[in-house]
Amino acid sequence: MLAIRLAQDGEHLVHLPPLLIGCPDSQGVRCGWRASCKFKTVQTLNASPTNAFDLRSAGVFEPSLLRANRLFESSDLEDTRERISRVMQPHHLQPLGRHTRSPLPQSSHMDFVRVGGIGLGAIDFGEAMRVDVDHVEDYHLLMFCLRGSAQTLADGHPVQANVSHGMICAPGRSFVADLSADCEQFVVRLDSSMVEAHAGCNLHFHHSLDLRRPELQAWLEQLRMVATSSTLLQTAQHKPLIAVELERLLVLLLLHGQTWTDHSQVKVSSTAGRGLAPSCVRHAEAYMQAHADQPLRLADIARATDIPARTLLSAFQRFRDCSPMQYLRKVRLELAHQRLCEPDTGATVASVAMDCGFMHLGRFAQIYRDRFGVSPSATLQARR
Repeated sequence: MLAIRLAQDGEHLVHLPPLLIGCPDSQGVRCGWRASCKFKTVQTLNASPTNAFDLRSAGVFEPSLLRANRLFESSDLEDTRERISRVMQPHHLQPLGRHTRSPLPQSSHMDFVRVGGIGLGAIDFGEAMRVDVDHVEDYHLLMFCLRGSAQTLADGHPVQANVSHGMICAPGRSFVADLSADCEQFVVRLDSSMVEAHAGCNLHFHHSLDLRRPELQAWLEQLRMVATSSTLLQTAQHKPLIAVELERLLVLLLLHGQTWTDHSQVKVSSTAGRGLAPSCVRHAEAYMQAHADQPLRLADIARATDIPARTLLSAFQRFRDCSPMQYLRKVRLELAHQRLCEPDTGATVASVAMDCGFMHLGRFAQIYRDRFGVSPSATLQARR
């Protein structure tokens, strides 16, 4: 195996198979490293095993739900590229080690589901393949391997991807991946507008995604649930409010576990003190109370009050000691209590919880008991 030094990344080394240097041919969609990534051969190293981790120890999962949502199977390279482009974006494919006009030695496939602003996919080309994206469009691309491995460049940063390590590429940045013949990649598409709506800022995640980090386990567990639970998927697809809450949970857990930087450059006032809440807070509260049973993101609330999301976040923290979304949860909890107390509606605890935006019934029961001193089922029984 060869170690290639990327001139633009100083001392970073990325190990690539010899076939990546001067790979054939002009008929491939894209050949060789991107022109801006100058390289030179340093030395020959001993090859290491493709993958030193297994799925169980690395905490990765078998996405059973995706298996039931096969987007396509194909033995044609151009058809494969076109089918993937429909749910991701235009890109280039270059088989590694064979003529591009030959049929794929094995059938390629992609499984894919979408919930709100989140897309989840599993892609297997059946052979070693280079994927080259000039620039990621309006979404954050997360990628790791269910099996096999990949050498990637995320905006010029080399990242080794396998079952325990992945990469994140920001919107507008370039992405190149050389996938091993046995690689099946798991991709997560997070629409940039959705991420900004829930985070309250235009952010970029760090390009290296270490799935072994304790801080990322909650996000990985939630991702596993989405990729394996048909009940959760069907509920979110039929109830927009649940879909928005699912988006928010995945985004906030990723913000908690992954390093990120704020690219919005929004300046927020540092005025101290509390006193009377400003009109933007009071208008936001009125809006949330009037629309509590509708799917709301932070951006929706900020738009309704006609101020930047970061300013609204700062104002709520200063004058209400909570975020707007935390305040919305309190409003929805009160709404759920009212509906459980209404006589003869035929409602169940589960239906009320989901209609009010609470996706996890166990968590809903706990915060309901903390607030009202009884369980939601006890409130429901008391009205009868």
